[in-house]
Amino acid sequence: MRRMFFMICVIAYSLQGMAQQGLSIAQLFDGKIVPQERMVDTRVRGKMLSRYKLTYFRSVRFEATDKELKQVRELIVRDRQTLAASQSDENWSDQKTRQRETLLMQLPSEKDHNRYLCYKRQQREVTVVYMEGRLESLETLRSIIK
Repeated sequence: MRRMFFMICVIAYSLQGMAQQGLSIAQLFDGKIVPQERMVDTRVRGKMLSRYKLTYFRSVRFEATDKELKQVRELIVRDRQTLAASQSDENWSDQKTRQRETLLMQLPSEKDHNRYLCYKRQQREVTVVYMEGRLESLETLRSIIK
């Protein structure tokens, strides 16, 4: 019985990590940029999301060092340049003046799910959110999160 429970836990954990697979920012979600113990990691599946037409929501929030800010921003920019199907820049500024940044991206669909990546930074506090589901567009997402 314990063995079965352990196997179910391992499978469930590995499937959650697969959602961000193929994204540069997956390194952040995996704890390779900022240690897991310094991040608030929120994962939601199921009925709580269905009214938003989402099936999976994951966010990480943390206070970043200068090195971490630079690394996370580079990963976001890489995903933005290589994967973003459509995007909405809001307060996306150059490296010299940025104190606040937000970026919403719609990523290429995978199977029958649309995928979205959101990045928000205010001073040193960073939040990165990955979502997937049947939500139709970036505009719809923007109306939900406002």
